[in-house]
Amino acid sequence: MNNEILLAKDWLLNSGIQNTAGEVLGGFNSWFDLDTGRYPYVYSEITGYGITTLLFLDDLFEGDFIARAKLAADWLEKNALHECGGVRTRDYREKMTESDVYSFQSDNLYAFDNGMVLYGLINLYKKCKDKKYLDFSKKIAGLMLKEMRKEDGLFYAVYNPSTGKKEDSPRKWSSQSGSYHAKLAMGFVDLFEVTKEEKYKDAALTLCRSSISFQMEDGRFMTSRADESTHLHPHSYSAEGLLYTGMHLGHEDLVSSAEKGVKWALDNQCDDGGIPKKHGPSGCIPFYRSDSLAQILRLGVILKSIGKLEAKYDSRLERLKAKILSFQYKENGPQKGGFYYGFTLDGQRKEHINSWCGMFALQALIMFEDIYIKGNDIKRLECLI
Repeated sequence: MNNEILLAKDWLLNSGIQNTAGEVLGGFNSWFDLDTGRYPYVYSEITGYGITTLLFLDDLFEGDFIARAKLAADWLEKNALHECGGVRTRDYREKMTESDVYSFQSDNLYAFDNGMVLYGLINLYKKCKDKKYLDFSKKIAGLMLKEMRKEDGLFYAVYNPSTGKKEDSPRKWSSQSGSYHAKLAMGFVDLFEVTKEEKYKDAALTLCRSSISFQMEDGRFMTSRADESTHLHPHSYSAEGLLYTGMHLGHEDLVSSAEKGVKWALDNQCDDGGIPKKHGPSGCIPFYRSDSLAQILRLGVILKSIGKLEAKYDSRLERLKAKILSFQYKENGPQKGGFYYGFTLDGQRKEHINSWCGMFALQALIMFEDIYIKGNDIKRLECLI
């Protein structure tokens, strides 16, 4: 593995992005703020990603990855699990403007967060066969199917068990039902493969088919009903869920939808290798965030491996990989090897060494080296962070 990959792997294990002591033992932090020197909150969704990342790395490196993944699962069970069966969102360590909406105390349960935790847990069960992780997975899935699923297979963005309120609001892409929820299908697919219970397979396929209805003729997924715009980040979530489900369950139409979405993103690549973070009827916002870039690189490499991406896209993947590396933090210290988040919609650079950006970038770089450079095939897509 090249040096950039090793730096990113060491950052994940040694930077403090995963808590290794105290009351937050095992949980993954949101990001390290270079200006304040603090981690603002422990994040359930990202702890789910963290479990998946550690399992992915366990097949590639020597280390205590499984033990660290179990610590993450234990934090979720002890701290984030609501009595109704879902997981809360953010355990804030300091007051922030949006904390009333996302905090543990709000009792708001986000479908996307629960789906990412479900996926991490079911993969942890597949790895170590401890039934408590299967039971935890089924508890989350049960809550999602009972309280958050709509008749058309999509999910409400938010459910509050204290008030019974369910939210589908166009105020923000993450507060509305949409195609990005296709990534929730990954957990249901794996739960089906483990249990053989058809209800999980049905949930995955119905969700994906409804998600395709948000795809525009040019390939982009409309991720915000308010202005019919496309944020590259949830657009990529849409393609990830469709590709994973299509590959696992043998549904070519889902793979084709993902292929169309990825090609749209690559076709909108800028000369410097980046892909704008938001597109709409009036044009694009020409700022980048590293998680979205890493998502498209992963998807492109996977599609190339299964013969769905033509050679004309090779140079675009290479430029995209170089652009992602420009976000890697190279200063000496514990955060060396992590990745900056990137820019907000108004062009503000975030001085954050971001947890999920680092995880996505690490997997993308490994896939690029293993699949694109070395030519290894993906026979079965597993542990997609």
